[in-house]
Amino acid sequence: MGWTGDKRYLTQPRRDGTWYAVVEVPRGLRDALGKRRLLRSLKTTDLSAAQAARWKVVAELREEMDALAAPKKHEDERQALISEALEVRQELREAHTRSRVEMIEEGLGARIDRLRDRSPDDAAVYADIVAGKADPLDTHLERYLTTRRAAKDFAQRSEADCRTAMADLTAWMKEARRPLTVQAVTSRTAGEFRDLGMVAKGINPRTINKKLSLLSVFWKWMSKVGILDHDAPNPWSGKQLPRVRDWRDSQDVDENGQSRGSKPRPYTDQEVAKLVHGPATRDLKDLMWIAALSGMRLEEIGQLRVRDCVDGLFDIRRAKTKAGVRKVPIHAALADIIRDRTTSAKTGESLPPDAFIFPDFPESGWDGARTMAISKRFATYRRRLGVDDKPDPNARRSRVDFHSFRRWFSRKCEEAGQHESVVARVMGHSDGLSITFGLYSQAQPLEIMRTCVESVKLPPPNAGKKAV
Repeated sequence: MGWTGDKRYLTQPRRDGTWYAVVEVPRGLRDALGKRRLLRSLKTTDLSAAQAARWKVVAELREEMDALAAPKKHEDERQALISEALEVRQELREAHTRSRVEMIEEGLGARIDRLRDRSPDDAAVYADIVAGKADPLDTHLERYLTTRRAAKDFAQRSEADCRTAMADLTAWMKEARRPLTVQAVTSRTAGEFRDLGMVAKGINPRTINKKLSLLSVFWKWMSKVGILDHDAPNPWSGKQLPRVRDWRDSQDVDENGQSRGSKPRPYTDQEVAKLVHGPATRDLKDLMWIAALSGMRLEEIGQLRVRDCVDGLFDIRRAKTKAGVRKVPIHAALADIIRDRTTSAKTGESLPPDAFIFPDFPESGWDGARTMAISKRFATYRRRLGVDDKPDPNARRSRVDFHSFRRWFSRKCEEAGQHESVVARVMGHSDGLSITFGLYSQAQPLEIMRTCVESVKLPPPNAGKKAV
């Protein structure tokens, strides 16, 4: 069929009129491809030529999808098989009569025979899981994290990093077509995951070592609680990469002769002026102003509710450390921002006490943190304004980030001659508290703290080297 109006599998997405072949991606493959449809140029603006050329290209696109679908289908089947094996194992454990056990084992034998005819590897994994000789990779992760959480010896960030490390390991083992079981992770497998799954992809050595350390501790725990043989060697032992040395040259030394390296630093006054007076959204602008004029951490600000911003004080109830739970005087320059965020724009009445002053921040889920998304938006905004400082082009992180407002606040307090103990109390640092303020004083010296906070002034839009 080559009539003029036949435009099946054809589209013109560009202004130059070039025809493209287009094929819809099945729902099951959209996540793997990251696309809803595939396009390929037919390199012609003539409809008749495009109609003739499309069929070959459509066939090629479908062959590519079929090639991708085959391993995904196999993986879906394997996951279903693992779930089934776990159910059979549980049923065997709960069987209370010999006749019931024999009935389950009879059906199990027939099932394994059928699997063996199709895939000996799948049959072996299935049999091992049912027999308790193998465990799917993620079976015991939640139990482990719950144990660490109950012992209160695992930081929330470390919990998230542990999940990420396990997800990376699982993804690599899927890609390498390895059995997705704990027992399949041998010393050789761990080494290959390190070298092929991380080093070859250019992941920072420090990040690699962090993931390896988290996996090693998880495996030690499984050995300790009897999931793995107590005498079995830890496959992650000795896999750490050599520590990377931070070599220095003349460009790594600042005007005071101090090594710059990759150590985070405060913003300069010029950078603060560019950021806080720049074309930011309301949420970003208010966040920056509060951080720069209070020394608060990003998440501390994100957790503030209406009830936490009364009587001229920020009442920080959730903090990174014990010393971080504190009251901080609200800077006079923040009065309008706090008033607007704690009262209704329509009625002028105070908002409900439990309402967040930044209501649009979503919780990230794993620890109730609310500022992960806005942190990424700030990084995009900062880089767009050219506020960046990487020790070298290949560096993973900049030496400045949102926390640099907190560092800047500390530096401005020091420049204003504020006492170290007062600054430490304002910022929620246990280090730096003197005996007078830290041990014997039961009341927060709010007036002294207010003087400290008010000593910090934002630089004007055209700031030079000195703030005014």
